[in-house]
Amino acid sequence: MRHTLSRIGPAAAALLLTVPAFGAQYGPLQITGFLKDEFSMCDNCSSGLVNPSPFDPRGVLTLPSPNPPLNQGGGSRYTSSNLGLAMLSLGLSHEFANALSVEALATARERNGGPDIYGQYLIDGFVGAKYPLVGAVKIGILASRSWSRADAFAYPLGLSVPWAESGAGYGVFKQAVRYTSPVIYFPTGKLTLELTYATASRSYPINYGSLLKTVTPTNYQNFYLPPKPQLAEFFLQYSNERNLVEFTSQYSVGGLQSSFAKGAFVGAIGSPNTSATGAPGYRAPTEDLEMIEGNYWPVPQWRITYGLKRNGWSGQQQQCDYGTAPAPDGSTFTGCFWDQAGFNYASDGLRHHGVEYDALAGAAYTRGLWVFTLGGVYMAQSSVNSPTEWGQRNSAAFVNLGVYRRFRGLYRHLEVYGGLGRVMFGRRGPAPLSMPGNIADGQIDPRTSKAGDSLTLGANLIF
Repeated sequence: MRHTLSRIGPAAAALLLTVPAFGAQYGPLQITGFLKDEFSMCDNCSSGLVNPSPFDPRGVLTLPSPNPPLNQGGGSRYTSSNLGLAMLSLGLSHEFANALSVEALATARERNGGPDIYGQYLIDGFVGAKYPLVGAVKIGILASRSWSRADAFAYPLGLSVPWAESGAGYGVFKQAVRYTSPVIYFPTGKLTLELTYATASRSYPINYGSLLKTVTPTNYQNFYLPPKPQLAEFFLQYSNERNLVEFTSQYSVGGLQSSFAKGAFVGAIGSPNTSATGAPGYRAPTEDLEMIEGNYWPVPQWRITYGLKRNGWSGQQQQCDYGTAPAPDGSTFTGCFWDQAGFNYASDGLRHHGVEYDALAGAAYTRGLWVFTLGGVYMAQSSVNSPTEWGQRNSAAFVNLGVYRRFRGLYRHLEVYGGLGRVMFGRRGPAPLSMPGNIADGQIDPRTSKAGDSLTLGANLIF
């Protein structure tokens, strides 16, 4: 019993820095991945948005027209949905006689026939080198630790969406370099440090060519070129016999702002509006995240999971990309194209800084091939000084009771699972800032319903 327990923490920690234990090995080539199918039912989910539009996606601005206002909450009803998710990883590695090793990895994820992350099939696509006394370096497309490690803690509790995919931060870096230190050993455990620097191409407005023609000596001060996106992420992992503890800090400037923490790091378009009232006082958006997560094993059968996250956003104004394009009826439309919707915008046209704290807690009990889980995520009210209610006064709690069963006799890496979930909001109104949208987490719109329940059944095949 003691021997089994002593291996739990280090084994879990080793998953971060080594290749997966599953998969097929063909010389230097390793193939890993999973196939998942999930069916969900909800008793009080949104039937969809009323008067949808790319402008004001939160539906918080009151305009004289159109009437009714945009992106309002629709009715609630019983709904069902099916999720198909697949991931495939192809890795090559070679170790030389002097202990220097090189590797290359490509990982793609697909959701219901399209990319799991909008516009981004690859979540990893890098080359790297490692030397035991120096550490490891990877260059290319890299999954962030803020998303991938949060998912590793939340997925076993059935809480990936409200914890790993919501809040500040970005999930995939398209152009990045990462350094991982050698393992540092202490009498009480071991420590690994990591630093990642990422950038992305500038994101120009759709009508950038025609836009430049409207810039004059009298309005140029209201026009801002797209900023250069830059990001830094620090990661720390500590483990011993009973504990796995991780800390992640991420800071970015010039990135498209949102609270979809799984999204790719892409650039903001600047301020293409040459009107003084369009985006007054424009500055490149910034985003920051500090998060601590952990697992604790009091005995081999029990795992306690916890997490605390601080989300910070500078805010980003909605951007009117003025131009001309053909309309569906054959006519010509001239007006605003809302290339980027903005974040924590308000009726005064300014951006507003916001801070929100989120928490994760849960437990898992293993009995043979069965695992029983109970966990929750809480999104607190945000600290925002804004004339517009954008969701800062709302809070949300997500609870999930789950059961998992492995079928090693049928296939040693097949797992089926079920979960009962409940979502509860603190008040009627726009969703908390950490939710990517009003119906993003759980499909329950807090503007029309304060709570809802769900049932999930699924199967996951790991290879």
